[in-house]
Formats: sequence, structure tokens, C-alpha cells
Amino acid sequence: MRRHFALFDSLRGLAVLAVLGFHVAALTGRLGEGPVGRVFEVLGGQAVIVFFVISGFLLYRPYVAARAAGSEQPSTRTFFHRRVFRIVPAYWVILTVLGIFPGVVGAFSGDWWRYYGFLQVYSDETVLRGLPVAWTLGVEVTFYLMLPAWAWAVRRVPEGRGAEGWLRAELAPLAIVAAGGYAVQLLAARQVVSRTVADTIVGQFPWMALGMALAVASVFVTRREEAGLRTPALAGLVARGSGALWAIGVLALLGLAALVPPDGILGLLAAVTSVRPLPEAVAHIVLSGVLAAAFVLPAVFGEDAGGLPRRALAFAPVAWIGTASYSIYLWHLTLGQFIALGESPGNFSATGLGLLDHVEGASTAILLVLTVAAASLAAAATYYGIERPFIDRSHGRRGRQAARGA
Repeated sequence: MRRHFALFDSLRGLAVLAVLGFHVAALTGRLGEGPVGRVFEVLGGQAVIVFFVISGFLLYRPYVAARAAGSEQPSTRTFFHRRVFRIVPAYWVILTVLGIFPGVVGAFSGDWWRYYGFLQVYSDETVLRGLPVAWTLGVEVTFYLMLPAWAWAVRRVPEGRGAEGWLRAELAPLAIVAAGGYAVQLLAARQVVSRTVADTIVGQFPWMALGMALAVASVFVTRREEAGLRTPALAGLVARGSGALWAIGVLALLGLAALVPPDGILGLLAAVTSVRPLPEAVAHIVLSGVLAAAFVLPAVFGEDAGGLPRRALAFAPVAWIGTASYSIYLWHLTLGQFIALGESPGNFSATGLGLLDHVEGASTAILLVLTVAAASLAAAATYYGIERPFIDRSHGRRGRQAARGA
């Protein structure tokens, strides 16, 4: 039976709010400016990593559980069917609506097939057009396509001795491929390969691999507990120490903020196009992994063990934002631009509210509240009107009953 991890909705909720804050700070010119601007900059990038870790964990865990139990691999047809119904309808509708008004660039161009086919990430000319945030969907879709094949191939890796020999057979390939992905990130930081390559599955897979490794660990711990064996000490420590984990995450966040280049958004743009020192690039990768793992672990182990992080993740409004996070993610940037700038030549050309022409000082806080409200309202319409019906349909009658019970 597929296990439901209840706190993951709130993880998504916090992550999408971090992405939203990142874009609002960019719109107001506060990104990377001062301590708060530096934190916003870090949170935006780390939130995307958290989304990738969550995908790796939740989507790979059924494959690992099946292998550990000695049962057949989950149906590839069912997996693809559910993935298509989960992401395609809402994305196509939102892209079309925003292509009509306020008129995002690309939706109805000759390159329309790139935007509707989740391929915009593979071209420098299209990656930030259409819905710019959808570059991550291109990475996710590639991950969906490769995951069943990965599970099939890893099952054929020779297992070590003992009842848990499958554990090493799972983790070793993940470590090898993740190391290759990190190497690509370092090469991109040194301008040896393009940033575009690093932003595809080639460079981003290590974050999925981190989630997949957590899925392997989760299945290992669950099987031991079900067999009446002692819970591994590290898993018990994670269950009891959720507060300490998030404290470690905060320290990693501050470390990443210290690496943010000066001069606000201009410094960020300069850093993207310049060669980054190797020690700084390595530190960024290590701290990013520590932050993502520290943030996600309390939802993986001991979700009923209490602690401040889990109480925060159980907060109903954050959980709802996480439930509708996909639609919020797709709506928020275009709506934020429309409210703030009224006109953005790089993305759309309609005349909007132009908030930043009239509000000074507190514009970031005001824009953040307005964008959260607007994106949440739009997301409620597409979640309940499009996402939820298609999710129910993809799971069938029994799946709908199980999902509603969870």
C-alpha cells in the first residue's frame, strides 16, 4: 500500500512561498540587497531544490518499497498516466489563459510547441519566456520519463550479502550519478559548460537523487520497524531532533546568504555571467544539500514525534498552500509582474496596475501580500476546477476514496 506523508504538503507550501518571495524581491529591486534581500535570494534557489528533493522522494519510494518487498515494479503505464493528468491540464490551461491576457510571450509563437511541450529549458532563447518558472517543469518531466527506466536498471544491479543487500545496490548508482551532476554544476560555475546545461536534468538530477536516497532510507527504516527490529540510531535521532535539524538548516541558509554577491540584483546578474571561485562553488553545493536535507528530514522520519518544525508543518493554511502549490507556482510570477510593473517587455506587454509607480518604501511587503492573495485566488480556481478532478480521474474510484481518506 502506498504510504501517505502528510507533512509534505506543507513542505511544498513553504517552498512555493519562498519562490514567490524571491520573485517579488526581484521585481522591487530588493533581491540580494541587505540581509533580508540576501535571504530572499537564497530561499528562492533553495526552494526549487526542495521541490526536486520532494519529487525524488515521493515518486521513487513506491519503486524502492516494491523492490524491498520482493514484488513487481509499479506499473509504468499507471505512473505515466498519473503524471500526465497531474501536471499537463493545469499547465496548458494557465499558459493559454496568460497567453491571451496579459499576453505572455511565446505561448502563440512559432515556438509554441516548446512551451506546451515542457521544452523551453533546452534553449537560451525560450527558457525565460512563456511562464519563466516552467523551466523547472522541463526538468521534472525529464525526471518522470527516466524514473521507471532507472528503477528497472537499478533492480539489476547485483545486491550485496544479507537481507538488506538491496540497500547498497540502490545507493551506489545514486551516488555515482549524483557526483556526475555535481561535477556539471561546478563546471557551469567555472563557465566550462553553459548555465543552460546545468539547469537541465543533467545538472539538477543530484537534488532528485538526494530525495531518492531519502526514499531508500525511509523504506529501510520502515521495514525494520515492521519486523520488530530496532530503529536505526540515526533515524531515531532525526525523529527526536527536528528542531536541531531546522537550526542546522538555518545555519546553512546564513552560510549561503554570505555567499550572495554584493550590489543586489546587479551583483546577481554579474555572478551568473562570471567565473565563480571553485571553493565558493563547492561550498554552495554542500550548503544547499545540507539545507534541503535538514528541511525535509522531519517530514520523512518521526512525522508524529512532535517538535516545533512538525507543528509548523501541521498548520492548516500552509498545508492548503502546499496542496495548491502547483497552480500557485504557475500563476504567481505573471500576476506579480502585472500588479507591480504593469508592463514587462521581457515577458508580456499588457498594461497592468503598475503598483511600483505609486508605492515606495514598503512596496516589497505590499507586493508580497497582494501577489500571495492574487495567486492563491487564481490557484483555488484551477486547483478545484482542473487539478483535483484530473487527479481523481487518474486514480480511479478506489484511488479517490483512499486519497480523500488520507
